Order: sequence, then C-alpha cells, then structure tokens
Amino acid sequence: MSPGKRERNPWAVLAYTVADDRSDGDAIDASARRELAAVCQAADYFGEMSVAAQVDFKRSRGVFRAVVARTLQKKRSYPGFRAARAASHPLWRDIEGRLKHSVLRVLEEDVDLNAARAHVLRDFLRFGRAECPADQYVVFFYGHGYGPVGVFFDADAGEDEADTLQLSALANSVETIVERAAVIVFRVCEVNTLETAYQLKDAAKFMIASQSVVPIAGIWPWETFMTGLFPGAAAEDVAQSIARQLALFLRAPANRTPFADVPYTLIDLGAAHAVAKPLKALANALDAARDLKACAAACSRALEASRVGFPDDPKNPGDPALLDVRTMCDKLQKLTRYPAVSGPARALGEVVAEQLVKWHSSRHGLHRGTALFYKPSTIRQVEHSHVYDEDAAVKDARNYRRLALSQATGWDRIALRPLG
Repeated sequence: MSPGKRERNPWAVLAYTVADDRSDGDAIDASARRELAAVCQAADYFGEMSVAAQVDFKRSRGVFRAVVARTLQKKRSYPGFRAARAASHPLWRDIEGRLKHSVLRVLEEDVDLNAARAHVLRDFLRFGRAECPADQYVVFFYGHGYGPVGVFFDADAGEDEADTLQLSALANSVETIVERAAVIVFRVCEVNTLETAYQLKDAAKFMIASQSVVPIAGIWPWETFMTGLFPGAAAEDVAQSIARQLALFLRAPANRTPFADVPYTLIDLGAAHAVAKPLKALANALDAARDLKACAAACSRALEASRVGFPDDPKNPGDPALLDVRTMCDKLQKLTRYPAVSGPARALGEVVAEQLVKWHSSRHGLHRGTALFYKPSTIRQVEHSHVYDEDAAVKDARNYRRLALSQATGWDRIALRPLG
C-alpha cells in the first residue's frame, strides 16, 4: 500500500526500548530484538492497529525508529533522523519479510542519542502520535528498572557513566505528549511502586508492572494482547486482558526462568491520589515514634519484616530496598498498642487493596500488589540491592525527595532514615 492520509485508528501501541547496556553482555539486546519483532508482527494481523517503535540496540550503533501500519502517513522529516532501507539491517529485513498486510517504515538516527534522556523519549512520543494517530494508546517500555530511582540504563558514545531516566521525567513526557495514555506496560524490573504510581497518576489510566525482577526469557504474547484492542474497548478491559494474559504466559517455567515467580500487578492510576492521606499520616506517626523507644523498635521490626526478596534469589526475586506495602500495613496495624501507627496503616492497606490494585498475580503470595522504598539497613541488603546504590546515595536521595509522593506525604523522612 502506498503512503497517504490515514484516518485515526481506535488503538495504537508506542513501544520504547532501551537495550544499549554495557553491563549485560548481549542478553537484553537479543531479547529486545525478539520482542520488537513480535510486537510488529502482531500488529500486522489487526487492520485497525498500528505500532510505532524506537529501539536503542547495543550491537547496532545508534537509535532506530519504525512504524508498522496498513497505510503509512505522508512522509515527514524528523530532526536527527533519516530514512533507512529495511533491507540494510537484519532485524528490519526479517520483520519486513514477515509482514503480510502492513507496511514498514524505518528511520535511523544521524548521531548516537542517549535513550535514557527525557527529550529523546518526548521526541519519540511525538513521532508515535504523528505516525500512528489513534483514539487510545498503549505505551510499552522495555529496559532496566531501579524502582523509584528511575528506568533505563544508557550511555552516549564517549560517556563513562550511563544515564537513568527519572520517574518525574518519564511521567511528564507521557502526560504532555500522549496526554493520558490508556495503559502503560512495563517490561522493566521493580518499577511497580507507590512512587511510580503516584508519579504517573495523571499520565495514564492504568499501569501494568512488576515489583520484582523481570526476566528476559520468553517473547511476550503480543498477538494475544492485541486481540483486546478493538474499537470501543474500554481502557480497563484492555488492561485487565493484558495483565491476565501476561500472568498466564509467566506460569510457564520457560517464560520466567530462572525465577520461580514473576509477579505482575494492574494498577488503577486514577486511584493513586487516594494513598497520599493515609501514607502521610503513617509517615508522621512513624517519625514521631522515634522518640518512643518501644514503639520505634516494634515499628522497625514490622518494616524490616516487610522487605521482600533479593535480585539473585530465584525463589523470591525482589529487592531488599523495597517493602511490600500490604505486608507492611498488615504488620503495622497489628501494633494496636500504638493507634497513631496502626490506624493509618489500616487505612493505607485498605486503599491499596480495594482501590489501587485492580488485579495482581503472585505464585507464592509474597509480592502482594505494590512496593515502597525503604533504605537498606544492613550490609547484605546494600550489597544485593539494585535499587539502592551507595555510590549514588546523595544524588538519589535528593531526587527521591523531589518525587511527587515524597512532596505529598513526607514518606522520604522514613524511607531515607529507617527506624531502629
């Protein structure tokens, strides 16, 4: 089909992948290639569906952008990018060869961009909206994650240290360019936190993410995901379908190797604002408890017991710098001798269980919906945490205090200065 004016589709997928990571060999790079091919091929089956993708590979210098659609938009110029022949790159040649109904357009950058920079993400989202006009968008992120610290890990040519995209920049980019996305889906480790949900509350309606380590094994079932993207489909129905199909996919050992459990949660971002009041009351109570030795000790034990998992534990992949929120609330609300603590804990637990978490999967029940940052308190926790980096602690603490959740609740007073 020749390029021309195309009417707005009911749905489109905007896929943003950062695989340019020097620390993982070629593993995430190869996985990203397979995932991108699956997304593009799945879109080919659905006539009222289009995909815009950006990927920063490790083995191929530079950033690529691509569009898969039944009819392409009229060609336009994008600063820093030029048209590329699909046949000149093995991945795009393979994808183009598999398309039966759609057309592929590929662009490559003129210079090596850092895909973990906010302006690069914003430029891609503008590109996606221009090339794939739609009533509703599913935004897919693939790369490394570090809980409330941020997402992605990328380095410009010549830079010694890689950048991480802060949650505030991620949220602002999606909110300002896509307006309010229907669903944000993360194939990113440990990004399902209250900090993330609160930051994204105005950027999208729903979020699908994991509070644990996410393996690169397996290719997600994109054809199944996209069957729910039909005209008139409600955002919640689409989100529920994707979350449940993903949970079924992750039940197969081959798709979650080497881990016994890869929990995923569907978060209602419209309910994220409701956590602020009880979390603020809880933070105030815990801060006041520092002056009460017995209360502080009891609260400290409850918080420490709410840490779930280690990144290298195949039976329980998680991060010792993250608390399971519902576990924390359950333990703190049992401290009935201290109602100033137990009351807000009960209220927060109810909001998370009844409003924020729409659905979640966990084979072993250790991850119960979402997480919250709490600075490691032992050497072992520090050494095994991917979220907390002692070398970057000062910078990360400054950024953490700037998060919307910290500003609204004061939880940073507890998270950055543990009790006990």
